[in-house]
Amino acid sequence: MKNKLNKLKRIIFQPKALFLLFLLLSMCVTITNVNQPSSVTVGEQMDVTIDVDVAPAEDAAYNIVFGVLVPEAWDIASNATVTYTLDNGDGTMRLANGSDPDYKTPITDLAGIGENYGLVEWVVFISDQTVSGANGVNFSGQIQLSMDVGTENIKTQLGYIVGTSGYGITPGETDIRFTPCMEVTGGANPVIDLCGPLPFPVTFQPAEYTYDDIIHIGFDAKKGPEGAPTALSGATDVYLCAKAVIDGEAVVACDISDITKMRSIGTDQWNVSVWPRQLFNAQPSQEITDITFSFKNQNGDVEVKNPDTGEDFQLIPNCAN
Repeated sequence: MKNKLNKLKRIIFQPKALFLLFLLLSMCVTITNVNQPSSVTVGEQMDVTIDVDVAPAEDAAYNIVFGVLVPEAWDIASNATVTYTLDNGDGTMRLANGSDPDYKTPITDLAGIGENYGLVEWVVFISDQTVSGANGVNFSGQIQLSMDVGTENIKTQLGYIVGTSGYGITPGETDIRFTPCMEVTGGANPVIDLCGPLPFPVTFQPAEYTYDDIIHIGFDAKKGPEGAPTALSGATDVYLCAKAVIDGEAVVACDISDITKMRSIGTDQWNVSVWPRQLFNAQPSQEITDITFSFKNQNGDVEVKNPDTGEDFQLIPNCAN
């Protein structure tokens, strides 16, 4: 008898056997539908319902773990309410806190942030009571989410994930659903399109130019790393700090002067017109082979560079004529 028990132990604790045991002991959750509005008005509360199926492969009771991906500006941690209605019980859900396991990190690692370029976060809720399941007896239900959508015009893709405390956030035991990008309207601001391309703070006019042309450089101080404002957002004065290579020598135009001072054309919107030969005092016979630049405040202690690279912006000629 002892030999049989030892043999059984050896079989159970083999890696393959453990994997099979894991498959036999599970509570798989599937999101079958998400009912979410495609647009809402600023200041409104948005109601979302998430339909779920649960397939227990053991007799067990676990807490429901529910995550929702939303813009950080909505601050739903302070205003959302979450409830659930299941075949085998109803209840409420609370915001996850420091005494709970870290669900946010594995959710972010597993699910990502959808089509959003940034400025979004996963917010996690946990059921106040455990939900019981019986081996082989599937049940279904619905999670109800109500949250404020802030005061800004915004386009964003929302995401939802559901799992249980027994198995954490693991593939096969949780389900993820992203909905099409939705829009909040009625605000006073230009639309923040988190579903669009990552905002870039610099524009050039004309679209095609050489170093012998007058070039208009635009700077939007609101468009920094991952769409967050730059360090010069709210600045009263902004200056161009440019560098060039002329006949193989480095030349800098980074002084506080009328030629480098940018014009304010709106809130956090700046523009400067430069003729590179005048800016760098280059003679017609000299060759300009490279120009880079950044933006600084009047004191020179705050500087903004390319948010994608952390290096200076590049002014690259793109016209052969």
